[in-house]
Amino acid sequence: GKVGGQVGYQIRLESKKSKETRLLFCTTGLLLRRLMDDRDLSGVSHVVVDEVHERTIDGDFLLILLRRLVGRRADLRVILMSATADADKFSSYFGGCPVVTIPGFTHPVECFHLEDALKATGQLIGRGSPYALPRD
Repeated sequence: GKVGGQVGYQIRLESKKSKETRLLFCTTGLLLRRLMDDRDLSGVSHVVVDEVHERTIDGDFLLILLRRLVGRRADLRVILMSATADADKFSSYFGGCPVVTIPGFTHPVECFHLEDALKATGQLIGRGSPYALPRD
């Protein structure tokens, strides 16, 4: 299907969602704004918060509100995800909720710049390209 059908997203100035949307990706700020308008998150069954270890002000405030919300809505499922967070700390904060650990491994990362890609592929950038460097 198309983005905006069963799966959509919403960011500050752009939205791709519809009445059929069942999974909505959004920013922490937008979720906080929705909580201000609807403190029970009516119609929401699950909230997934990724990268909880980043500990931003908005992220921490969201966790406070979600903890209060699960106290009122036993049907709401909150899933916190992070590759590096102290899971026991977050579990304790949410009343000893279960922790699921999925083993994984890191992959080596290499940085490539446009020049590297051009060299590797033999492609050239034309003078009118927005990627061309200006000549002095």
